[in-house]
Amino acid sequence: MDLVSIFSTIVLVTTIATLVLAFAAYFAYKVREWRKPISSSAGKTAIDETFEPIFMKRHMLNDFTHTQDEHVINS
Repeated sequence: MDLVSIFSTIVLVTTIATLVLAFAAYFAYKVREWRKPISSSAGKTAIDETFEPIFMKRHMLNDFTHTQDEHVINS
């Protein structure tokens, strides 16, 4: 076998393996989505009822009088 046919075989096998893995991942995703439990009031626990999402608080800088470099120079 010459070098070109070896490389073309490698590319072909890699492409087929990628497609097979893509289909397998999509199938696993669909199976997982299908198996999700339906939320009902009977399945909730006390932790679920008291859970509140945590959001980060945005901090804004209001003092733009000097930069960090100016502070170092003036020190």
